[in-house]
Amino acid sequence: MSFKNRTGVALSPRSSRFGPLLFAGSLEQGLEQASALGFNYVELSIRAVDDVQPQELNQKLAALNLKISALATGQACLFDCLCLGSDNDTKRENAVAHFKAITQLAKDIHSEAVIIGGIRGLLAGEGETKAENYAKGVAAIRTCAEWTDALGVQLLIEPINRYEMNWILTAQQGLEFLQDVGVDSVKLLLDTFHMNIEEVDTLAALEQAGERLGYVHFADNIRQAPGTGQIDFDAILKKLEEMDYRGPVVAEILPLPDDVTAITKTAAFWQQR
Repeated sequence: MSFKNRTGVALSPRSSRFGPLLFAGSLEQGLEQASALGFNYVELSIRAVDDVQPQELNQKLAALNLKISALATGQACLFDCLCLGSDNDTKRENAVAHFKAITQLAKDIHSEAVIIGGIRGLLAGEGETKAENYAKGVAAIRTCAEWTDALGVQLLIEPINRYEMNWILTAQQGLEFLQDVGVDSVKLLLDTFHMNIEEVDTLAALEQAGERLGYVHFADNIRQAPGTGQIDFDAILKKLEEMDYRGPVVAEILPLPDDVTAITKTAAFWQQR
């Protein structure tokens, strides 16, 4: 099975201090580069619904033969305090309203999915307080899940490493979280960079996710293009093939040493497979 027809790169329409995005603030150049190098998908990191204009973007995507694999949403929490795990009821409600608007944007630009990763934010407190805030976060994300389900947009939950997040760190915790949310259509996004930090065995974690795996991020252990570090991507691809995984495989990587070199190295990785 070839994964080459499901590969993509993560871009951002606006400049951002969040590092692992290519062509941040230069979306048109990023789209053109992605198309020229043979990628089928782009993932867009969206901070606000007016980051893109749907009609204009749809025309550009059609001309370049590209599809949107997913909209990432974490910048809204990082920069605008719109965090689904906030212990402040008003902020949490505002985050839910924001996420609903992003999901509608996803529908308008034919994005296959929306991602809940960094938009969770950190859970405040310890012990019982943290448990109470976890329950509030679950309820907020359940509301988001019911909304995406009704719109026919795939919702993805991304485990993130301990240095960036303090809940849902591993595939196992992600699966437990899906149970708590209780909306069957929700799936996991597993990122090789985060897995390299948190998982005892990346291949076993992928297998454990099984049919609930809906999306994969490729980034090497140095968060650069796959093949530039120590992660055994061939073993990961073999495992995904054994699992009959058919979702996107998207590089969410640092633009190092620069955007063009990073995307070119990613394309070269796939050309060798």
